[in-house]
Amino acid sequence: MGTLFLIKLSENDKRIIIALLFAIIIIFVLIGLLGSLVIRVMKWQGKKCDELINEVVINRIVTTPHQLKAYARKKNSRYFIKQAWIPVILITVGTLLLVIHNLVYKSWNYNPFNSKDGFGTLLFVWDFGHIFTKPETGTGILVNWPKLINEPHFEANAIFSYFIVPCYIVGGLWYFFIAQGYLARTLRAHKLAKTVFDKSLDNYNQTTPIQEVNTENTVQ
Repeated sequence: MGTLFLIKLSENDKRIIIALLFAIIIIFVLIGLLGSLVIRVMKWQGKKCDELINEVVINRIVTTPHQLKAYARKKNSRYFIKQAWIPVILITVGTLLLVIHNLVYKSWNYNPFNSKDGFGTLLFVWDFGHIFTKPETGTGILVNWPKLINEPHFEANAIFSYFIVPCYIVGGLWYFFIAQGYLARTLRAHKLAKTVFDKSLDNYNQTTPIQEVNTENTVQ
C-alpha cells in the first residue's frame, strides 16, 4: 500500500498557486481568442481568391472545376511570390548579419536571443528554474516568485543582435502571414470549384406546379 504524503502549504504558497492557476486560465483564453482570430483572418484573406479569378469565371473562360483550380493555383502562386520577397529579404539580411558576427568573433555558437550579449539585454528576464524546492519526499513545492535576472540595458557586444532579431521576428511573422494567406486562398479556390459549377437539386421539387400564366386581363 502506497504512502500518502500530505504537504502543508503556507499562505505564500497558496497565493502563488492561485496566481499560476489564473495565468493558466488566461493562457487558454488567449489561445482560444487567437484561434478565432486566425479563422477570421483566413476567411478575409481567402476573399482575395475571388478577385484573382473573377474575370475568367464571369466571362466563362474556365468551364470545369479542374480548370478553375489550375488557374487559381497559378494566380495564387504568382501573388504569393509578389508578396513574399520583402520578408524573405529581411530573413536573409538577418542570416547574413549572424554569419558576419560569427566570423568577426570567431564563434559559431552565438545565440542572438540570449540576455548576456544578445537581444535579451533589452528585455526583462526572470529565472523560472528556481521557484520550486524538493524536500526529502522529492515533491516540488512552490517557494517564491521568479527572480529577475536581467533589466533592459544597452550592451555594445550585442549590437549585431539588435538588428538580427528584429529582422528574424518581423520577417518571420510577415512570411507566416503571407503563407497563411496562400493557404486560405487555396482552400477558397477548392470551395469555389465546387460551388461555381454546382448542379445540385437540393432546392428543386418536381411536384411543385409550374406557375400558371394569368389570363384574366387577356384581350379578347
